Amino acid sequence: FEVAAGCDVVRVAEEYPDLLIRGGIDKRILASGRDAILAEVRRILPVMKARGGYIPECDHGVPAEVPFEDYVYYRQLIREYSE
Repeated sequence: FEVAAGCDVVRVAEEYPDLLIRGGIDKRILASGRDAILAEVRRILPVMKARGGYIPECDHGVPAEVPFEDYVYYRQLIREYSE
């Protein structure tokens, strides 16, 4: 799911409850710092975890401007919310 193209996994999941979804974490958010990353994960993961049928991942390749430490933080959040 490409966020820049207007795809919102939460909205689509509500509209199509049987659709299996992968992606939808905005790659631009990953370059915006930890507060932005946390807000995006909190917006998406609880809803999608309760729904099921979702694989959380960046909507594209991770941009070079994302600090490695912030990427690790993002992955740790995904792991925590997925438990």
